[in-house]
Amino acid sequence: MALGEQGFYNILDHHHDDAKDWVVVNWNLGNMCNYSCSYCPSILNDGSFGWNDLEVVKKFIDRVSTHYAPRKVYFEFTGGEVTLWKDFVKCAEYIKSIGHDIGFISNASRTLRWWEKNKQNFDHVCLSFHPEHADPDHFYEVVKIMSEQCRTHVNVMGHTDADMFEKGVELSNRLTQ
Repeated sequence: MALGEQGFYNILDHHHDDAKDWVVVNWNLGNMCNYSCSYCPSILNDGSFGWNDLEVVKKFIDRVSTHYAPRKVYFEFTGGEVTLWKDFVKCAEYIKSIGHDIGFISNASRTLRWWEKNKQNFDHVCLSFHPEHADPDHFYEVVKIMSEQCRTHVNVMGHTDADMFEKGVELSNRLTQ
């Protein structure tokens, strides 16, 4: 970034040259989550603001696309648990159909069948392991499915409970083997 005359930044630039033609839109789609982790504030999982209508979301995607054309847009979705939105896959398919990329943050709780069926719709996923609720074996299988398809990032949440902390350590070790 370059500091302008009045002390404001007037250029937003990427560190890597291959990212200079990209725009990143990070979008919190809603706050409904199937987990209620002790360390997570209720605003991230209580469903107090629901999912948008798919047509409203598509209109916004179109506006962003038009505004930034010819640059490529990377839409990254977060929530709550965005895979719970009934139109999430349709939204991903739409983004891909107009030539942009999609990523999202997920607790990986959907069925293995869901991940297998929909993996081709995504360019990046950040999977977060929450030891209070998640099954390490299921999570590991989701990481395998998605890492064969797209860029996959894993977060393992730490916990003050010794057993839950160890559950995260064991999964981390398994994932790095």
